[in-house]
Amino acid sequence: MAIYLLKVNMALALFYAFYKLMFSTDTFLSWRRHVLNSSFLIALCLPLIDFASWLSGNDKMVSITTEYATVVLPVVSVTSEGGGFFNWEQFAWAVYGIVVCVLFLRLLWQIASIIRLKNRCKTIYIDGVEVYLLRNDEGPFSFFNWIFIHLERHSKAETDEIMTHELTHCRQFHSIDILCAELFCMLFWFNPFVWLLKREVRLNLEYLADRSVLDNGVDNKEYQYHLLGLTYRKNVATISNNFNVLPIKKRIKMMNKKKTNNSMRVKYVLYVPMIVMLLIVSNIDSIARSVTNVTVDNKVAPVSVLQKQKSPDNDQKVYIVVSEMPKFNGNLYQWLAQNIKYPAEASQKHQQGTVMIKFVVAADGRVRQAEIIRGASPSLDKEAMRIVSVMPKWIPGKQDGRPVAVYYTLPIKFKLSK
Repeated sequence: MAIYLLKVNMALALFYAFYKLMFSTDTFLSWRRHVLNSSFLIALCLPLIDFASWLSGNDKMVSITTEYATVVLPVVSVTSEGGGFFNWEQFAWAVYGIVVCVLFLRLLWQIASIIRLKNRCKTIYIDGVEVYLLRNDEGPFSFFNWIFIHLERHSKAETDEIMTHELTHCRQFHSIDILCAELFCMLFWFNPFVWLLKREVRLNLEYLADRSVLDNGVDNKEYQYHLLGLTYRKNVATISNNFNVLPIKKRIKMMNKKKTNNSMRVKYVLYVPMIVMLLIVSNIDSIARSVTNVTVDNKVAPVSVLQKQKSPDNDQKVYIVVSEMPKFNGNLYQWLAQNIKYPAEASQKHQQGTVMIKFVVAADGRVRQAEIIRGASPSLDKEAMRIVSVMPKWIPGKQDGRPVAVYYTLPIKFKLSK
């Protein structure tokens, strides 16, 4: 789950950067809306699409995943001080869950506030459309098909502008876009790019509604002055489509912007190779994590790759990647933290670094054939070999439902305390 969340958040960050670079200055507002909404959906789906078996058959891709595994993936860290083990994973998940719950309750509170307001308001019909009359100093807004206006504060011309604006939000189902963005901010609250994407979604929806008003023959300058007059009116809830949503300056700038040449629509094709690139990166990460198996929760995504090698000791086939990778019987990080020791010799000589150690988890779960594939120093290498040699039995990997021997690569980082 942690790996999935990481991939989704990386995709969202890249989608935001790509959107700002390529699309945020043109006037293809409907196209921009599709790009923003699809970014959320694609980011959710990309980590679930698996074609690692195809990538594993490519020598260059295998080389890339090997380097990725040794450089990018997390490692087991050992400090010279030692000390007790603190389960940071459980603490992080607890914090994550608490914040998600708080944001979810906030969302429910906002929806409930709008419903309560609707039930308190009197209604009238303007050109056949039901409108809820505000009594306090709130600015006009809409939520799905509900439109709220304080009629006494607006002239007939201003009311017509507001109705056109809010009806655009209603008829184009803009509230769905906003709720989806809110849900993503709730689930991925720790990612600043998700909040930036939400801002772009809301702003682009206002651009669409503003354009609808101007396309109905409203004077550009008059409409802009009307917007400025509503700038400081308070909003009932952030999930509603507010007529006076900020920043007004950007909305006015977009209204005055010259329409982008239609030939520039071709740049939206670049969105496709961007998705393909993210898909490849996601699968490279899957292969690397399956080969190294260094995940926080010791869970590995199944990858149907049937690369095999001969064991140097016997004729048993040893798999690189199987459908069900071997798992440590318990918490690997906790066990290592409690049993590994920083060599005194290495500490005295100020030696530190990462030892990449490779071994086979046999079909019976025993650890065999350990070897150093990237060392740090003789004493650190020796300690890494020692700790692997005394490991308890693992839960063996499986291929086609039967236990098999599988290679496993584990990076162990030795770091001196300051």
